[in-house]
Amino acid sequence: MFRGYDELNMDAKGRIGLPTRYHARVLAACQGSFVITVDLREKCLALYPLNEWETIEAGLSKLPVSDPESPRVKRRLLGYATEVTLDASGRLLLSPELRKFAGLEKAVVLAGQGKKCEIWDKEAWDAIQARTEEIVISSPALSAALDNLAL
Repeated sequence: MFRGYDELNMDAKGRIGLPTRYHARVLAACQGSFVITVDLREKCLALYPLNEWETIEAGLSKLPVSDPESPRVKRRLLGYATEVTLDASGRLLLSPELRKFAGLEKAVVLAGQGKKCEIWDKEAWDAIQARTEEIVISSPALSAALDNLAL
């Protein structure tokens, strides 16, 4: 559903405009309802259509209770999870807590990741891209999976 890269400006109230190329798709798929939460590995946010998030949330409820990491993962993802809806102008409101977590100021990047989008502070995005200009794949499983995609 989401692909590509967009540079956006967040307004003073914490709103960002969803690029118009996504509007028809998200209205059909989730009626413009989303969940925004934090990423587990990076200082960015994850924007999921509500229907995709509900699948993830169901999976989180099945994490093994005997694993001491499970509650930490749930606290992070579910604790920050915030339902948002596109407003009449096609904007999404990012809560102060989410903005603080990701260090979002004015310039942000929306990076499509298939079923979700990542929302990055522009400077943080640029820094991570500078460090990953050459991608080295050392995982045999990932290498095999990518080979199957015929990239």
